[in-house]
Amino acid sequence: MLKAGFKFIDLMVFSPDFLSNHKPLLNTLKYLRNVSIPLCLLMLAPLAKAIAAEQTHLANTSFQYNLDSPEREKQRAQFLRLEKSVWKMDSQDLAEAAQSLGDYPLVPYLLARKLGDNIRLNDEAQISAFLTRYADTPLANKLHSKWLKYLARKNEAKKFIHYYTPSRDAKLACSFLSFQISQGVDETQLYSAIADLWTVGRSQPKECDSIFKRWQKAGQLSEDLVLLRIKKAADGGSHTLIPYLKGLLDDDKKYLADLWHKTRRDPASVAKTSLFPSKYPLVEAEIMHYGLSRLIWRNTELALKTLKKAEQKVIFTNAQKSRVYGQFAIKLAIDDHQKASEYLLKADAISDDTAVTRWHLAHLLKQQDWARVILLIENSPAQKVSENAYSYWLARAYEHLGRQNEAKVLYQQLAEERHYYGFLASARLGQAHQLENAPVSVSEQSVQAVLALPETQRAFELRKLERFHEARLEWRHAQRQLDQADKLAAAVISSAWEWHDQSIFTFSREGYLDDVKRRFPTAFEDIIVKEALKNKIEPEWAFAIARRESSFMPDAVSPANARGLMQVLPSTAKYLEKRRITARQLLDANTNVKIGNKYLRYLMNKLNNNSILATASYNAGWRRVKQWLPENEALEADIWVELIPYKETRNYVKAVMAYKQIYHSQLNEDGTVTANSSKVFNDLIHTDIPVSL
Repeated sequence: MLKAGFKFIDLMVFSPDFLSNHKPLLNTLKYLRNVSIPLCLLMLAPLAKAIAAEQTHLANTSFQYNLDSPEREKQRAQFLRLEKSVWKMDSQDLAEAAQSLGDYPLVPYLLARKLGDNIRLNDEAQISAFLTRYADTPLANKLHSKWLKYLARKNEAKKFIHYYTPSRDAKLACSFLSFQISQGVDETQLYSAIADLWTVGRSQPKECDSIFKRWQKAGQLSEDLVLLRIKKAADGGSHTLIPYLKGLLDDDKKYLADLWHKTRRDPASVAKTSLFPSKYPLVEAEIMHYGLSRLIWRNTELALKTLKKAEQKVIFTNAQKSRVYGQFAIKLAIDDHQKASEYLLKADAISDDTAVTRWHLAHLLKQQDWARVILLIENSPAQKVSENAYSYWLARAYEHLGRQNEAKVLYQQLAEERHYYGFLASARLGQAHQLENAPVSVSEQSVQAVLALPETQRAFELRKLERFHEARLEWRHAQRQLDQADKLAAAVISSAWEWHDQSIFTFSREGYLDDVKRRFPTAFEDIIVKEALKNKIEPEWAFAIARRESSFMPDAVSPANARGLMQVLPSTAKYLEKRRITARQLLDANTNVKIGNKYLRYLMNKLNNNSILATASYNAGWRRVKQWLPENEALEADIWVELIPYKETRNYVKAVMAYKQIYHSQLNEDGTVTANSSKVFNDLIHTDIPVSL
């Protein structure tokens, strides 16, 4: 077998075609021929597949997206069997296993599993070859991290330095610096890197202790760095680190650490302006600015009083003043506070924050002060009011004040585009909306080039094995190698595979937004339509929710542990189903869609069948949404949406309504385009949000 293997390698590696097309691998394969024939055979398997694919491409004249076949199914089953026992294979067994799999794309995963499960120094040649062959791939990155951690534990300084590449892993980064010092590298060249590792808002791992001590002993730790780290620990970091850092300051500066710590735990601490003696005014201004920006969201009246006193004592920079006034203006606008107009005008005058201008507009809309809406938009710098929202609300203001022709011009401009405000404008004009569907055109050459990539082959197989996370890693790695034309081909391929989330993400990243049907697929149609109708929910709304929540990623999990297509929380599922639903069950599309639609019906029942309020509630919770209802009189729905305090929920409602319109058009497609096809937004502009339910 070995003689045959050598013959095969020589035939492959030293053939003219191979030399011309695969030069980057030549040196590695020559080396492996002498070091490990089984390993070399193993690594040539996917390469042979790629070469075969290139040859097939020359004769292929039709678009073929499917990489599956009866033979591939057999290989898949064989791979799963071998994977279970790979840990006890020797090199010879592994080579034979690889040969039995032929050109199966996941052969490298056997080797990665074998090498990673029980790393030994004796495996260095094989690990090195693997890292070279699969450099920068998800496979290599995982093994590389394990290898470095092993070398660090074994105190293999030279080998660690040889294999190390810059890492965000603090343990590895500190080990690298420590090993460099042990090998005689000039420490002064490392001071900057050590300072970067030290100046973070949390504790670093014990691997960093020795280099930090040497660095500090060399006099590199300045009080400015200590104060910077205290600031980072207070503002979003681990505030429990501050007492330790306080001990590194001179006595006359320790009060600054106390101020940061108190303000982090309770921003009302800044109300005691006597704690700010103006000994170090720049740092004190930072602390006051930080505290006020948080206090306004906790205690509005105390924040207003404190700011008035602070301005007499603390010297803020322009940037600090801009941020403080901006935060005050936004909170006061949300509360419809009597001082909202005053602070909105102040903040808009000194701040470049577009959120301030947006809330200035929202405040005027709540008051329905249409004349001031016009003044705000027409007199603001263009960069502040360039979004479609301002054109729409300027048109609405013109319309309210009888300037119909000017309003119509703006509505018509907006109505030509496919977005929330474009659909609103179409409804105001009483005309059909525009979808601007223009499917992307990709060449067969691009499609075949993407399909031939080993990463594509691996991604396809990993999806078949329902290893979705690894599949996405491979697919993203594949796309990093492509130009835009090939990336769009990848979007088409993933759509054809019904890998809708990846298709959607790729179109978005590449800025090609007009392939409407691929970007808004009727994925999981049978189950979504069935469960929507069963719960008396409009199917287009259920599709829109799923599209916004997960982009049809069945295994999506949010930081809040919402899961699956419609991002259902386990607690919500338990409440609706009156029994425990496991997190794993929620990743099943049928179960998820069933509960998601049931929840939509629950929200509709709670909110008087108002789908706008129910949409907001799906994101923010119905109790919170009830708190956002108008206080004195009903508001038109488009105005109410602009007043939603949470940016995430506000944008969520706009997106879902726009998506709902797109899905309404697709589900009711009959070859004609009428004003009735804009039903979603026709309903929206005639909907009022009530004072109470």
